[in-house]
Amino acid sequence: MKKICLCLLLTAALTMSANALEVPTSTVVQNLNGSQQVVKTYTVSPEVDAQTLIEEPFQLEGFLYTYADIVKQENQVAERQFHTETVTVETAKKNLDVILEQLAPTMEYDDGTWAGTLALDHTSINTQAAGYTTGSSTVTATKTIGPLDRNDMSYVPATTTKNGVTLNLSNVEWQVIGADVVGDVMAPCSYQAVATYSGKSYYKAATGYVTTANYVGEVTHEGVESVTYQVTYLGKEYEPEPSPDPGSEQPNLLQRVVFSPNFLRNVLGGAGVITAVVLTVLLILSRREVKSLRSEDGETDDEQEENGT
Repeated sequence: MKKICLCLLLTAALTMSANALEVPTSTVVQNLNGSQQVVKTYTVSPEVDAQTLIEEPFQLEGFLYTYADIVKQENQVAERQFHTETVTVETAKKNLDVILEQLAPTMEYDDGTWAGTLALDHTSINTQAAGYTTGSSTVTATKTIGPLDRNDMSYVPATTTKNGVTLNLSNVEWQVIGADVVGDVMAPCSYQAVATYSGKSYYKAATGYVTTANYVGEVTHEGVESVTYQVTYLGKEYEPEPSPDPGSEQPNLLQRVVFSPNFLRNVLGGAGVITAVVLTVLLILSRREVKSLRSEDGETDDEQEENGT
């Protein structure tokens, strides 16, 4: 618990010290229309509290200066850069009209820092199959074979080929295309075969299509990059306190230091650093003391074990 408290105090001291480290970028001493002034200018981040920049009354070259006013000026930043944003869409067909229905001509871009309007780059459109599945279809063919002298299946091939697919014979129809008189009877003398073949054709079909496209354009970054504060102090001629009567008690050295006009400002300026150093030393001493106590307890237990107690 002590360690936690010490860490919290150390953090607070370091924070106070950090706030006191703002250094003016310029200090101007001037007499404007009879008004004696000191103008200090600070350029700091937007997170800095302006009140931490105001100083207590201070002396400078025979004048006592006190705070008068503070003027704030925000320093804007505006940057531009070229940006490319890639998008992906899915379609059932590889058809440009269908794909363009999924791609808007422009898009608004904003990542919290950069923002702007981007336009579709048609030359960047690229479409690929999302995946494939195996499909099949029936292929048929019909062949007429003849004239033949007889209806003999040996004249009919068992297979045929169509579009690179081998088809098997599935049906044969015999037709008489010629006849002759044999005795007193007309008898067939010429035949043709109408053969039907069928088979399966296998292919790969896309399950869908994925299209990527780029949107390009100029984006900008605008905001407050820093803040400039101009702190003005008005001065009055400083009149030292009159010398005390010879019979009065003279202030000792400590009293003169404590009641010096610069004392409070100097104390406040170094308080943060001094506090941080003191707390760090206390933390180190505390750890050493705990370690020493643990070591002594260990030695006592060992002595008790040797004495059989």
